Amino acid sequence: MTKKHDFDIAWKSILEAFEIEIVELLFPEIFEKIAWELGTESLDKELQEIQREIFDKDSSETIISDKIIKVRLKNEESKILFIHVEVQSYSSGHEVFGERMFRYFYRIWDKFRYKYEDYSEIVAAAIYTYKGNRGKDKKYVYKLPEMKKEILVYNFRTIDVEKIKFENISKDNPLKLVFKMAKRLLEIGATDEEIYKTKIELAEELRGYDKVKNNEQIKALVDFLEYLFLIQDPILESKYESYKKAMGGVFDMSIDEIRKIHYTQKGREEGERKKAIKIAKNLLKMGLDIEQVAKASELGVEEVEEIKKKMIH
Repeated sequence: MTKKHDFDIAWKSILEAFEIEIVELLFPEIFEKIAWELGTESLDKELQEIQREIFDKDSSETIISDKIIKVRLKNEESKILFIHVEVQSYSSGHEVFGERMFRYFYRIWDKFRYKYEDYSEIVAAAIYTYKGNRGKDKKYVYKLPEMKKEILVYNFRTIDVEKIKFENISKDNPLKLVFKMAKRLLEIGATDEEIYKTKIELAEELRGYDKVKNNEQIKALVDFLEYLFLIQDPILESKYESYKKAMGGVFDMSIDEIRKIHYTQKGREEGERKKAIKIAKNLLKMGLDIEQVAKASELGVEEVEEIKKKMIH
């Protein structure tokens, strides 16, 4: 029986586990203005309602690699921002994909723009994960042939896995490995031998990967590799399973080894930070100015200012 790729499930797990990292990559100019400490909300139920309005019931239930993230901005009113992200794993054919993105936009606008007193904001992005240029819209233009000027131009952000430049992704953002996996799938041939070799290579890289924050992200990366790289040949599949077993299994191995690396590093960083804060407090008590304390403790000037304010209060 031929195995089939489940791109939707693979990408849905990534959107769930790397919510913050996705926003950082797609909207860097907004990222720092979001009050992440106030938390996020995933509007899956509301998204399904919108999908039922746009598609028929059966189609809407199969579209799962979309996400609406609700966050608050760092302003006096904590203005609400809705971030819509869609992963497109195939060319939409005769359908204009940009129009579909616009339909999402105006449905989200209708539901949420005036729901709160501060007039919520809406941004959107599409991630293209297939080969070729067909259907990879960056905007939607609505016009009539009888009129020279466009009636409407709707722009949205895009990432094209096929053309992605890894130098544009921070080395500390785990999505760098996600997109590396996705791009490799487009680059390799369809033979089981090539898939097997690539899967082993990526599994080895995953073993020593230390940029994840929690077990959910580890599981999402492992699942992503398993869902995307399917080996049809039973002999090679058995060989890969033997490899996993010998290494403790990719999932178990990743949980144990990556978590150990991550938390050891994190614990070391937290210990160093606590030590730096203690040094800063002692130096402030001695009357040193903020810049001197920042230099001696290797903390930022703003952070030292915050420590001083808390000491006063």
